[in-house]
Amino acid sequence: MDTIRIVFDPDENGVRQVYPTIADVLARPEVRAGAPAVRAGRAALGTEVRWVHVSELAEPAGTLPDGVLVLSVGLPAADPTTDPARYVAAVRAAGGVGLVVEIGQHLATLPDPLVQAARAAGFPLVELRRTVRFADVVAGVLETILVERHARASFTEHAGSAFRTLTLHGADPQRVLAEAATLLDGPVVCEDLAHRVLLTAGEPDLRDWPARSRLAGPAGPEGWRTAPVGLPGARWGRLAVPARPAADAEDRIAAVLGHAADALSLLVRDGAPAGLLRAAHAALLGALADATPVDTDRLAVRARAAGIDTTGEFEVVLLDGGSAGTAPAVVPDAVVATAGGAEIVLVPLPRRAGAGSRADELVRLLPAGAVAAVAGPGPFDRLPELLREARAVAAAYRSTSPDGARPPVPPRGGRLGVRGLVWRLGDDPRLLGFVEEQLGPVLALPGPEREQALAGLDALVDAGGVVAEFARRIGTGRPAAYARLRRLSALVGADLTEPEVRTSVHLALLGLRRAGH
Repeated sequence: MDTIRIVFDPDENGVRQVYPTIADVLARPEVRAGAPAVRAGRAALGTEVRWVHVSELAEPAGTLPDGVLVLSVGLPAADPTTDPARYVAAVRAAGGVGLVVEIGQHLATLPDPLVQAARAAGFPLVELRRTVRFADVVAGVLETILVERHARASFTEHAGSAFRTLTLHGADPQRVLAEAATLLDGPVVCEDLAHRVLLTAGEPDLRDWPARSRLAGPAGPEGWRTAPVGLPGARWGRLAVPARPAADAEDRIAAVLGHAADALSLLVRDGAPAGLLRAAHAALLGALADATPVDTDRLAVRARAAGIDTTGEFEVVLLDGGSAGTAPAVVPDAVVATAGGAEIVLVPLPRRAGAGSRADELVRLLPAGAVAAVAGPGPFDRLPELLREARAVAAAYRSTSPDGARPPVPPRGGRLGVRGLVWRLGDDPRLLGFVEEQLGPVLALPGPEREQALAGLDALVDAGGVVAEFARRIGTGRPAAYARLRRLSALVGADLTEPEVRTSVHLALLGLRRAGH
């Protein structure tokens, strides 16, 4: 499993240790000068030393702080009335984590009963075979401890200050997670109560996220550390560090997660992570639209972590009219997001045989003109292609249609016909020249007359040259429609009752709108 490496100083590359261990103390120069020999408790030399104290009391209860390494010149051990096992037990009970005894002044060697008692208790017992200055040992170790305590307090204050600043400035929640990941130099995830990933920072491993998250915790298989998010009584999610922390990183992880969780609780109002989930889906759809085939496996992992089932097929509905709110009522498991400036609905297909298109069901309930494009169905790994196809169809219809004249649902499969041709030609000089050739006299008219003439040509083309339908579209009787048709024919200099002439005018109208005139 990965471990979290805490780095407070940006230039520091190693693990920052809060307290020295007994082994660290024995490795100090002033202790090594005493030729230390471990006589018992070697397995416990990794125990942290939170203080060092000189004591010659056989019963030191009440005189020692917790986590203390006791130094002695051996007076209790040399006293024949001292019971070795009781002495070891008393030092442990008083807060001692180890006993260092200097021999020579009061003892020629450590009494064997004392060594046996320490071994039986697994208690570190160290013999100093040469005289050392205890004052130097105490001063050196305590300086290390105090420096580390100061660094620890400084880190906690720094973290608190950073997250308070983000909260006061109304920072984006993603910025909060990025700050947490930077402080911890590792991954951080924000999830909702359904174990759907809302935000990430530090590139976490999201594989099988829901299952792993349900087992998460210090006692879980991966040793995650977590913190609840949301105001009291309205919890809506939690922060997680999805990696096993180093032993000395616990308090710093707790500090960072606590401050970050408080910041998110205040920044995400009303205890509602729905906006974060929509943003996660929007980011995913944006990434899918720009993805290459090699990206889809990674994005599928991300999608499943965000609560999207990737095993079935999907349809894509691109909306124009701000009607995305209708989708969840019709398709409860739809993914609705705004990505790339467009409202996108990702519609999962039912898995039962013969099930109809739920995208078509949704489209039927939307207002006319609200749907810009529909694409699919296709599996998850085809979504990049389907999203690009839908965007291309929508762009082609937007750029070649007058307002309000788009069909209720553009064709699927990217079959855009002449619109697709015009859209792809764009500002090609040959297309622009053709537009001027066909519509030049119309475009030379004053503004209101030009718009009226263009609207009449649009209506005639959409009516397929059928005068009765043309009359209905322009809101007149047939005699007036015939008169309007003659005027338009005279204006363009060609007989608009001829199908080929109308085709040329239709192509020119599409090119005109593609060019943005």
